[in-house]
Amino acid sequence: MTWTVVAAIVLGALSPAVRGLLWGVPVGFLSVATVLRSFVGSALTVLVIGGVAFFALREAPLAPERVDIGAGLLAGVLGLLLLLSSARRMRDLRGLSILCQRLQEEDVRPQAMQALERLLDRVQRHHPQRYIALVLMATGPLIQAGMWDEARSRLRGLDDEILTQSQSVLRNQALATCELQFDDIDAAQRAIDRIARPTEGSIEVWLVAMEALLMALRGDSERALAQLGTQDTEDNPSLRASHRLVRAHVLASRNDEEAAIAELAMLRREAGRAGLERAVRPHGPASPLAEQLLRSEDQSG
Repeated sequence: MTWTVVAAIVLGALSPAVRGLLWGVPVGFLSVATVLRSFVGSALTVLVIGGVAFFALREAPLAPERVDIGAGLLAGVLGLLLLLSSARRMRDLRGLSILCQRLQEEDVRPQAMQALERLLDRVQRHHPQRYIALVLMATGPLIQAGMWDEARSRLRGLDDEILTQSQSVLRNQALATCELQFDDIDAAQRAIDRIARPTEGSIEVWLVAMEALLMALRGDSERALAQLGTQDTEDNPSLRASHRLVRAHVLASRNDEEAAIAELAMLRREAGRAGLERAVRPHGPASPLAEQLLRSEDQSG
């Protein structure tokens, strides 16, 4: 079974590259565990097929060397077909998952972004609905990596005519968040206005908080506080941080700097530095105070 062993080693060694190619991911981005699983899985598949083929071909009127070669070739071909079939299943989702993880690593972020753009562009050409789903899944990791412009560009480019209702809600909610990062309050408002209301409860509370923030940024403090109403934030720290952000802008617009700074300090304690950065951009009444706190933190650190 020499040829079968050779085929198993060769296909096992090539399998990570094959998976990376089909997934749209550089081989260097694959984890050691993924590479080992791919090698072992492909090699064992070839050995099993080759063993069965070897004993089956021994019953045929063939010379021993032909039996060995035939079993090896058959095992190699079938092993390759099985590898391709396995790698193609959910390949776009697998590729997206790996690339989104790599986006969080600053040293490989440019390469990961290039690979992600190629993957999304390929899917967009052939599977528009799948492309929409992938963009919505990639938005969060892109934002976490600080790639706001890329996220906003992809969200803006989605075709409204083929978005389902649930996809439209998620798209416009995420787009409003991105527009705020670029200080475009009007664009954020337009994105929210495109959402059919009321929507699902878990999303509606965030839309209400975002609308309150837009009002506070414009200095409409009374309406902002009324918009928040009696929303329960006890079990939702992220929503509570959004409410603190709104109240900080409201207090600052009323020239109550001491209370606004206290609210921002609580925001810093509960949401970390990122909480204060959210008070800086989009720019609003409390933004100068948040910048002041950030400078103090940098100087003391």
